[in-house]
Amino acid sequence: MLSCTGDELYFRYQQIDKGNWYRDSTLLFPVDSLSLASSQPVYLSLEITTSNGYPYRDLWLLVEQNLTDTLFLADTLRVVVADESGRRKGSSAGGLYQLTHPWQQLLPVDLNQGYVIRIRHMMLDDPLPGIERAGVKIVAGDPS
Repeated sequence: MLSCTGDELYFRYQQIDKGNWYRDSTLLFPVDSLSLASSQPVYLSLEITTSNGYPYRDLWLLVEQNLTDTLFLADTLRVVVADESGRRKGSSAGGLYQLTHPWQQLLPVDLNQGYVIRIRHMMLDDPLPGIERAGVKIVAGDPS
């Protein structure tokens, strides 16, 4: 899991309108190339906030990024939101659950281009209820 020991380079959230995430709604996270200039590896995580209205244990996401190339690379990610008994993972407050999902580690990034991370859900529901916001965190150095 990521903690506060690394240097936070980027941390952004996007609200999901009324907690209903439509399948054709792609969240865009533009990342300033200068903020990623680091001599240490960078660690990326997805930050997901769900409500009690989220009906599933899993959340399948398509995450695309151009952090290491001019072309976008895509990952299909399974985020486990609740355990087998239905207990939500992550921290909670007021019926909302904040979950950090480690995504990937990259070698130092130092390209002079605009980076973008794109996220959309791959669930069958349209709209997908109970997703309040989603975000991206990038940390330089050892996150443990």
